[in-house]
Amino acid sequence: MKKRDPDGENDWNQPRRPTIKDVAAKAGVSVSSVSRVLNGEPYTSALLQKKIMRAVSSLGFEPDYTAQSMRSGATNTVGCLVSDISNPLYGDILNGAEEELQRAGYVMVLGTTRYEAERETALLSIVRRRRMDGLLLLAGHNDQPAFRDGLANLEIPCVTVDRDLPNASSVRSDHRGGGLEATRHLIGLGHRRIALLTGRINLLPSAERLAGYEQAHIEACIPIDRALLRPQNQATSFAFSDVYELLKRPDRPTAIITMGTHMLASVMEALASTHMQYPHDVSLVCIGDTDLARYATPSISTVTWSLNEMGRIAAGMLIDRIRGVASGDPQTIHLPTRFILRNSTASPQEKRA
Repeated sequence: MKKRDPDGENDWNQPRRPTIKDVAAKAGVSVSSVSRVLNGEPYTSALLQKKIMRAVSSLGFEPDYTAQSMRSGATNTVGCLVSDISNPLYGDILNGAEEELQRAGYVMVLGTTRYEAERETALLSIVRRRRMDGLLLLAGHNDQPAFRDGLANLEIPCVTVDRDLPNASSVRSDHRGGGLEATRHLIGLGHRRIALLTGRINLLPSAERLAGYEQAHIEACIPIDRALLRPQNQATSFAFSDVYELLKRPDRPTAIITMGTHMLASVMEALASTHMQYPHDVSLVCIGDTDLARYATPSISTVTWSLNEMGRIAAGMLIDRIRGVASGDPQTIHLPTRFILRNSTASPQEKRA
């Protein structure tokens, strides 16, 4: 019979929770070796990791992160702020970052800002009050003074993805090159009126994409019609309205470059509403290789880059900053884009006539 405490509430003979010493004994290694592996520290061999994790699994050992935090001052948590969790491009970045962080023993805490200054500032306050070890910032703008002040006062390592932030390391895709290549392709087919739908112009990827679009026009000595530039505020209804209005104009665009997310769906809806088809009536190129771009009929040519790799690299840079492996001036890594030619572009009708 199990002994009980005087109040009859708790068992005195409950099984003892395994400790880090038990793990070390079962694996035949030192306690410090177990600690290094569980904390995700570098320079531990794959064989040692496998041996220790087998012992952890066999014993059902669970580290006491609260006690670890009290001893070390680290919480093994990393904050991550993203503007729109429904964006499939962000989803791939987050998957890559989360895998890298989990492998190193960190938990990622996700917050969505929705481009709202109050939410951004409030989330930064949570990161500070929860004493998180670092912060990942995905594409967004730094226009709000309160947000900039909050970042300056965090005093923890910060790494950005496709975002320009002073004194922070970053991972960026070559959006300028991607915009340039997509526009060059359409100009090469004979298009002279090319509409560009992209994100908010105060976002780094949007500004760089626009710069590539403009460069291609300048190279080809084609005047830029600013009426064809339609930055979006991430609202699909506005994208539909913009494209519908453009397609109804007598001097309508013969080609459209758009984001491959919700914007692409709105563009396709506007084409259907105006009884137009791509590529017969309008050529179509999207930015970001989504399921919609791949499986649409016809499939849509796209500018793409390794989103998962962006997340993994950003998380790895942040881990190195947290652990002091990397120090000194901020580092910026640029990843290339590539253009995938599918079946959504053709010469304009007047060229085919």
